[in-house]
Amino acid sequence: MELNKIFIKYKNPNQVIYFGDKKIYLFLITNNIPEFVDSFERDHKDEFFLEGITKKLAKVETGIILNPGYFVYNLLSFDKLPYKKKQRDDLVNWRVGKIFPENIENYIHDYTMLDKNSVLSILFRRNLRSSIEEKVFNAGINLISLGNSTVEIINSLRSVKEKELPDFIIERDGNILLMVFLRGGCPIYIRKMRTENNSVSGNEIKKTITFVEKNYGLKSSSFSLFSVGEDKKSIINELNELKLDNLVFKNSNIRFLPGIK
Repeated sequence: MELNKIFIKYKNPNQVIYFGDKKIYLFLITNNIPEFVDSFERDHKDEFFLEGITKKLAKVETGIILNPGYFVYNLLSFDKLPYKKKQRDDLVNWRVGKIFPENIENYIHDYTMLDKNSVLSILFRRNLRSSIEEKVFNAGINLISLGNSTVEIINSLRSVKEKELPDFIIERDGNILLMVFLRGGCPIYIRKMRTENNSVSGNEIKKTITFVEKNYGLKSSSFSLFSVGEDKKSIINELNELKLDNLVFKNSNIRFLPGIK
């Protein structure tokens, strides 16, 4: 997915800092082979605390990946999208401005076309982008990429044959839970929520599956779970009664890293 306003990507980095909901994870990546280096508890008083991490950083090109909690996702459908980019941008921005309750000027907005009539829109707070850039500069980090875990996961599934894809994916990070429903490999519904425990997560997943079946005509029979440092078994146990196939992909716990398949 080409999203250039929010994200930066010159090439795949040799080191990645992942800002999770509760922890920060550091990975070295050599020839697309990741090596876990260390994890750090989040200091939520300082949104992007890097001082404790810099001692562990290698002097290599570095990427930052952010968890879904930082972003606002919208899937938008149109009767017809203009061919010219300027007109298309104006129409998408107008639609997002109509449905988004906050001042859109406080956000960086970008979108990617999913097909000729639909787009995935993503919003990211401008002050957060500025904070990241300031922290990175002060820490002397050679930042070459800034990304989003959900986009990286979806991109990593592009090489999977359509018939081998799940009906929906679950991204779990701390108290953040994200579900993306797919039809023909294309996202048709996204829901992000914050839950306190796996039992609540399981109930919300079941409600969402029912909602999508009723409103989008997609009867789910399979899912895939992507997470880092989380207890996957608890959520899977909550879903067992639905008799959904759990499709497990290689590197499912680190698919948010760029270039990982």
